[in-house]
Amino acid sequence: MKKLLLMIGIGLATMFAAEAQNNLGKADDAARIALAPVIDDNAMPASAKNMLESKIRKICTLNGLAGEGSNPMFSIRATVDVLSKDLTATAPPMHALSLTVNMYVVDNTTGNVFSQTSVDVKGAGQNESKAYVQAIKSLDPKRGQFKAFVEQGKNKIIEFYNSQCDMVISRATALKAQGRDGDASALLYSVPEVCKECYDRCMELAGQTGAANQTTTVSDSVNAESDVVEGDGLTSEIESGVFVAFKGCKRYGDKIRLTFSIENRNAKDYEFELYMSDLRLIDSDGNNVKMEKCKMAGKDFSWHETATVMNGTPVTLECECNAVDIVKMFEIKKDNKTYRMLVNTDCQ
Repeated sequence: MKKLLLMIGIGLATMFAAEAQNNLGKADDAARIALAPVIDDNAMPASAKNMLESKIRKICTLNGLAGEGSNPMFSIRATVDVLSKDLTATAPPMHALSLTVNMYVVDNTTGNVFSQTSVDVKGAGQNESKAYVQAIKSLDPKRGQFKAFVEQGKNKIIEFYNSQCDMVISRATALKAQGRDGDASALLYSVPEVCKECYDRCMELAGQTGAANQTTTVSDSVNAESDVVEGDGLTSEIESGVFVAFKGCKRYGDKIRLTFSIENRNAKDYEFELYMSDLRLIDSDGNNVKMEKCKMAGKDFSWHETATVMNGTPVTLECECNAVDIVKMFEIKKDNKTYRMLVNTDCQ
């Protein structure tokens, strides 16, 4: 009897352990889905928009999505409703706002909403702009409702790719026929690895686009249907007068370190803000490789960092990740656009 109970106990423990491993694997794979936050509210002050975008990125990273990358098919959109707007009876009077923040996981092609949630926030400040910021600042990315919101959206996206893969491939093929290889590649690379069959088919087609062998200018690459900007070879202009240049790659055991230079050619100083999840490389097999740690202007970071870049004084960016034989392409996400450097180099 004791032996029977022991065998049952071992069997149950093994079953639960296997189930946990399977769930973890699914979460890791699904985390490759990259959704860019889009704030659909022209009335909000820029500072509040930036904070809300940062909050959405944090919600994504806490719940198994990458909130840094652009995805031609899907995005997380946010709108803000003003419930009330008052002046307090204090001296001096303060602006008080009550807001509802609405978030949606949206199919960019059809406008279909895959998941949605809303949360009420309040804030007060010396002016309306500061009141907006304080209200958005009070939004807690760790709220339980955001986990359910992201999970539902993530599952719907995976279901879409599993059931609509032919449509994705057909659209990518049409873009390629129009000479828009960059757009076609962006669409194909958006397919998460958890959708194994569709991912394999899309990676096979991506290898035929030849996008990595093209050199285009920033102005030639931007069009109404794409947020992908391909720089001229090893350099990409992130903003007007601000450039990121690839300087080299070295191998250290099972890791590689990529070095970049951030150069500001404007007269004024530039605050360069970067999220770890905004960075990735693509190897010769079309695999996406995430950065593990980075250093910018001598400061280590594993999530977010900001550095002041002065004219004539470039800032060094170093990133480390698992080793690959060939770095085919490096991508930086900035302001809802993905900037590509066509590296095509091995790391010695």
